[in-house]
Amino acid sequence: MEGSARVADGGVGAALRRLRTAAGLTQEGLAQRAGLSVRAVSDTERGLRTRLYPGTTARLAEALGLTGPDRERFAAVAHGVPASQGSVSTLVPLPRPASALVGRESDLAGLVGLLTGPDARLVTLTGPGGVGKTRLALAAAAACAASFPEGAAFVQLAGCRDTQAAGLAVATAVGANPAHGTVADLVCEAIGTRRMLVVCDTFEGVLEAAAILSEALRRCPGVVFLATSRSPLRLVAERLVRVGPLDAAAAAQLFRARAATVRPGVDLSAAEPLIADICECVQRIPLALELAAARVAHLQLADLRDRLSAQLGVLTGGPVDDDERHRTLEATVAWSSGLLDDAGREALAHLSVFDGWTLAGAAAALGRDPLPAVSALVDQSLAFVPDPAAAHGRYRMLDAVREFGSARLAAAGALGEARDRHADWFLAGAEASAGAMRHAGQREAHREAAADLGNLRLAFRHFEDSRRGTDALRLATALWMFWLWQGGFSEGRAWFRAALAATQGAAVRDADPSLAARARWGAGWLAYHQGDWAEARVHAAELARLAEGSEDTVEQRSALTLRGMLALADRRLPDAAHLLAEALAAARRLVPADPWILAVSTLNDGAGLTHTGWLDAAARRFAEARDLFAGLGDETYRARALRHLAAVRLLTGELASAERLLEESLAAETDAADQWGLAETLSGMAHAAASAHDARRAGALEARAGVVRHGLGVAQHPFDAILAERHLGPLRGSEEFMAGWAEGREEGGLVPAITPQ
Repeated sequence: MEGSARVADGGVGAALRRLRTAAGLTQEGLAQRAGLSVRAVSDTERGLRTRLYPGTTARLAEALGLTGPDRERFAAVAHGVPASQGSVSTLVPLPRPASALVGRESDLAGLVGLLTGPDARLVTLTGPGGVGKTRLALAAAAACAASFPEGAAFVQLAGCRDTQAAGLAVATAVGANPAHGTVADLVCEAIGTRRMLVVCDTFEGVLEAAAILSEALRRCPGVVFLATSRSPLRLVAERLVRVGPLDAAAAAQLFRARAATVRPGVDLSAAEPLIADICECVQRIPLALELAAARVAHLQLADLRDRLSAQLGVLTGGPVDDDERHRTLEATVAWSSGLLDDAGREALAHLSVFDGWTLAGAAAALGRDPLPAVSALVDQSLAFVPDPAAAHGRYRMLDAVREFGSARLAAAGALGEARDRHADWFLAGAEASAGAMRHAGQREAHREAAADLGNLRLAFRHFEDSRRGTDALRLATALWMFWLWQGGFSEGRAWFRAALAATQGAAVRDADPSLAARARWGAGWLAYHQGDWAEARVHAAELARLAEGSEDTVEQRSALTLRGMLALADRRLPDAAHLLAEALAAARRLVPADPWILAVSTLNDGAGLTHTGWLDAAARRFAEARDLFAGLGDETYRARALRHLAAVRLLTGELASAERLLEESLAAETDAADQWGLAETLSGMAHAAASAHDARRAGALEARAGVVRHGLGVAQHPFDAILAERHLGPLRGSEEFMAGWAEGREEGGLVPAITPQ
């Protein structure tokens, strides 16, 4: 059966639904076969259960007739191995290699044995660029999946320049986004006691960040790190594995395989001596072999061998203490570059500053149609074309090729200009997408930004390095809603802090008060949603001062809104209602009208009305906001309006209506992979269960909500926290509620730090 695709995509709920459908079973039929309740099956398929007990997993696998690898994959997904964006797990998944691993069978077996052994904590693959460290690491991580039931996370460190940036990258990869603490604390808290594998790629640029791994190894007994680096990390627990060139047979196999892709049908069976010579010319380094094989499209093998022998003999000069294989690889890249025309060499250099690019981005960098030059790079294996089926694919270069191109730019004195052009392109894109994230197509805008996150990080660092503080602040401000959706609260707040410090507050306020106000608005909300009321108040106070001296109604409305939400957090409910009502009045005065600001202000006013007892008026506000968001195509906030309306229905005793609204909200969140919304809806469903006198279910649902919030690093919104006090307060501590809590915490991810509030 095609189990591998069906099981692995979309988390345990999606996997179970696909497998049940393929087996021709209803939820009732599967529940009966497995000896489970229909609710257990239904909750799992709807995403309310993201992990299953081993016994439950075994029953379902047996009922579905799963055997062998299919059963193993289902068990891995059921135990929390991340499968897709829609899963509650926030681990960054392993990239999918573009081609099969060739000639590393013994290396792979040894590495897998090392990683799964009783003493493995940190394994570092070392060797020169292009030798295949990353490819081997990914293959080993995939082969070890069954030994790491909590999953594997991938961290790309190539774009990080210091310990802070590297730490945030590791924290994001393992699902950490708490508001406070050092990056080491973030990483350790997210990993906890989980048995998981973390692959850290390209560590050589940030070796000082090894201290974070050292701390995690000390505090997290179940984690194993697999690093790739040209240099050792020099930690006590480190086990070094040197990755060398391929052996002669494997090198020839790789060359033949890659040659067949550029010249299909070519018969190389009688050319073994020539192939062996070519492999030796490039010292059997995989990347160099791929670059050489690309020339089979244009050269006979004898010509290729002769040209390689002549060119590499000249180009291998370099520091005598450098690794000779590294010099050979650099020479091979230089040789391949030399075979390009001027336009191709220019493209290689200018596109090396990208962390992946689209044709539109390449056109901005080159100032012309990039397709001919990009096609030449692909033909020479100097760049890789994205998967045709990938919705947000990017052309990419390997690190060794990027380094070569950037070095050529630097030598020509053009590196700064190329980075300026790159950063300006992504700043313009971020500012254009900020509005799109509020309307129809918002998911695509979010996912497009996520696909370019590496480039956005490069752009922000370039603005910092080149003392373009205002542009750094513009970029941080444009992305604040993206950080909310992406779960990158800690990184987003770090950007704001750095950019505000670089602009020295008053300077940017005087130069561009509108930018200063928008920056305080975004920074305030990121702090607010992590429960950092103190920092949110700092931003709110500055925003209020800016609004007082401005005639901009949007700024006045924003200041009132943030102050009102902070009053809600402080339980100053009449003040909150008054401020949020004023904010709505300001939104209605906007000329021209801004439908999204009006919609969200209407929603916020409903929150104030709810908690001051004006339930009928609150219900009207939420229904109006729901319809406004629907008209805009903003499904994320439409779902929020539905949840708020459900809250009012619970308060007025309309349980059935509330449950229907929550189900509708859940469907929208599942479709959008909206984890933040899922947490809020789970809390709403917990309140509904409490209203139905089902304390056990209420405890389980609230625990699952807490696990999701913990993974995202967000605090419970005060609107929901106040309702929780009312609905769940009387149940906390009861035997049934605590039993459900324990069950929900286990199924949601077993995060020991999550305790009933």
